[in-house]
Amino acid sequence: MKHEHAPVPVISKSRLEFLFDGVFAIAMTILVLELKVPELVDQRSIIELARALVHEASTFVSYLISFVVLGVFWYRHNQQYHSYHAVSRGMLVLHFVQLAAAAFFPFCAAIFGRYPTNALSQVVYLGCILVYAWASFANWVVAKRSGSIAAELTEAAYRHSRTRLLRWCLLVSALFAVYLIRTLARLA
Repeated sequence: MKHEHAPVPVISKSRLEFLFDGVFAIAMTILVLELKVPELVDQRSIIELARALVHEASTFVSYLISFVVLGVFWYRHNQQYHSYHAVSRGMLVLHFVQLAAAAFFPFCAAIFGRYPTNALSQVVYLGCILVYAWASFANWVVAKRSGSIAAELTEAAYRHSRTRLLRWCLLVSALFAVYLIRTLARLA
């Protein structure tokens, strides 16, 4: 794959990769802070503990789902990142958008875990995923246009990944639109 122009690297790939890994590690760890050990009147009561844990079930489910979502984001980013040979200015900006969404995700997970049936909590949660997904897609396109894609990546492989990313973005956008419309309808 020939590049029309060489990208102007603005940061070393390894430094950005370390930052990305660090933000994801922290965000994935922060998710667990929302899980609280229940206070019991009778510390030996199995039934009281079971009821308290069931009461917090939505928080546990939100934690598990969110950990998986962040894990998938990190894994997909890692796969995509290996296809870059340089990081351009536009890519750096989009990486910061992705990092902002990843760092914000524990807050979204906490709201969703505490209020799982609240339409607005669902919109906030999906909105964060939406921002991350579109920034990831845009990063892929900007990398191609700036000549930052590694020469080893074939045009067919690039298009396949771009199509997969676009489908994911469109799916999340559709879900977000449905939940947003539903939320606005409840406000009316």
